[in-house]
Parts: sequence; structure tokens; C-alpha cells
Amino acid sequence: MSAATHRSVRINRLLTEMREAPVTVWTTGQVQQLYSALGFGPQRSTARSDLKHLATRGRLVEAGPENDRVYRLTQAGARCR
Repeated sequence: MSAATHRSVRINRLLTEMREAPVTVWTTGQVQQLYSALGFGPQRSTARSDLKHLATRGRLVEAGPENDRVYRLTQAGARCR
């Protein structure tokens, strides 16, 4: 499986989890734990990269200082499937 396919699978799963609780804020650590539980690997940099990827595409909104950033779904992220 290619790196792009892995990223797509991770991101789709992350968005599914986020849609289950759309008002919840997510941290890099929470995404890292989710990925570890799902067998995607425990790399913090992967979780951070995926969150940034979704934020730059308008699916998530970022808040807080750079070293304590949180993310939550935008309306677009909540309805895109």
C-alpha cells in the first residue's frame, strides 16, 4: 500500500471518529492514541501532519498556541463523507 493510500485511510478513519463527537476538540496526542489503537503506528509527527493536512483543506479549524494546538471539525468537515 502506498504512503498516499495509508494517509487516505488514516484521515478517513480520523474524520469518522471526529464526526461521532463533532463538538469535541482534538489534540495531536489524542489522534496519536487513536492511530496507535487502530494499528496505524504511534508516531506523533504522523498525527500532527494529518491534522495540519485537514486544517489546510478546510475540514478542521485550529485554535490555541502552536505548542498546545487543538482542532475541531468545521461545518464542511462534519458533512463531507
